[in-house]
Amino acid sequence: MFDEVKGFAVTIKRLFKPAVTIEYPEEKRNMHPRFRGLPSLRADPETGEALCVACGLCARICPTSCLEMHVLPSEEGDRELGEFILRAGRCMFCGLCAQVCPVDAITMSREYELSVTDRDGLIYTKTELAAIGGQLPNWWETGIGDNAGIPDAWTRDENAAALAGRGAPSGSLAPR
Repeated sequence: MFDEVKGFAVTIKRLFKPAVTIEYPEEKRNMHPRFRGLPSLRADPETGEALCVACGLCARICPTSCLEMHVLPSEEGDRELGEFILRAGRCMFCGLCAQVCPVDAITMSREYELSVTDRDGLIYTKTELAAIGGQLPNWWETGIGDNAGIPDAWTRDENAAALAGRGAPSGSLAPR
């Protein structure tokens, strides 16, 4: 009997609280600072060239093999990125490709509205990914790494201190 009264009390309390509804297309939610959306390519703002050095680490580490790279030999004897394809329908948005990139050419964007009517619309090429990545601030403008400007993100020194057993840094939240 007491359990039913407690259940009704919860219902009555919620009855008089205002509804919290977000009207999605007109009003969008604030995304968490660590949100990982669609992987995108960065370009050098001075030259406009892609930062990718065509090492292929991102394609090798991808657990779903959603990244495909076609590497061309350049005039200097190095490699050059010919074609870069992302199959977003396969992507888990894990961020491993961005973590392994030695020159920070790949970043996880804030894009989450990826719905299409045809499966072919989920295949992104190098130019499309560069256009998405061009909207993002570069790491050298925001500070060190992807955690710059995020209030609850730890720095690398704080991560090392936490792993060494010295606990969480004061004034910050534990990473999720």
